[in-house]
Amino acid sequence: MSTDTTFEAADGQTVSISPRGVAKALVLLIGGLIVIQSGLLTLVWGFGKTYVFGLVDMFDFGGEDNVTAYVQSLLLLSCSMVLALTASLSRPALKDCLPWGVLSGVFLFLAVDEATMIHEFVSAPMREMFHASWLPQLAWVVPYFGGLVVLAVMLLPWFLRLDRPSQIRFALAGFLYVLGAVGFELLESKQVEGILAAQPDLDLATLQNRTVDFIILFEESLEMIGSGLFLYALVERLGALSIRTQH
Repeated sequence: MSTDTTFEAADGQTVSISPRGVAKALVLLIGGLIVIQSGLLTLVWGFGKTYVFGLVDMFDFGGEDNVTAYVQSLLLLSCSMVLALTASLSRPALKDCLPWGVLSGVFLFLAVDEATMIHEFVSAPMREMFHASWLPQLAWVVPYFGGLVVLAVMLLPWFLRLDRPSQIRFALAGFLYVLGAVGFELLESKQVEGILAAQPDLDLATLQNRTVDFIILFEESLEMIGSGLFLYALVERLGALSIRTQH
């Protein structure tokens, strides 16, 4: 499926969004955030500069209500919108448009979750419910990963019907995102468990640890790269997006 998708409004000009343009913008945006956060962590842990004119909190990859959180939420929301557009352009058959719509809903939830940190409220109830030592400290990973497995099984027939380039790009994007969101999250959880074992009265909200900070750097970087690659792959599959205005 490759088509130049056009939206019409009222003033006679056309703005085209090409896959190449999307790729450049994503590289600059995501790459810039990773470079900034890497530099700030170097200042924090190498030189003891914990504020840097407020930039440390503003770009903290593990923080809330800051630039990085909003960018990641916007990336996921953009994926949801392009998935919804793809669903509307798919053939009328339910098996063709439904998977795109389901994925659009999933990415909309992830965008809201990223902005509001819903998953952070899942860990404690899960640990209290099961009282299981095998549960990670960040126990929200378990239900989310379970939902991911169910979704993957449901969408496998649809995925196998896609063109090969889309399959490769989608699979790579999904691998990178899950590696960050689940793999590095589990590493972070293991590190936090060790810290709490040594300091049981420590408030996680005030936790300051070099290893945890750098794990979060890789974790969030992989999530942003994965969602960015998926957004690029969606636009590439459509061919281009154009906004055309009329007098």
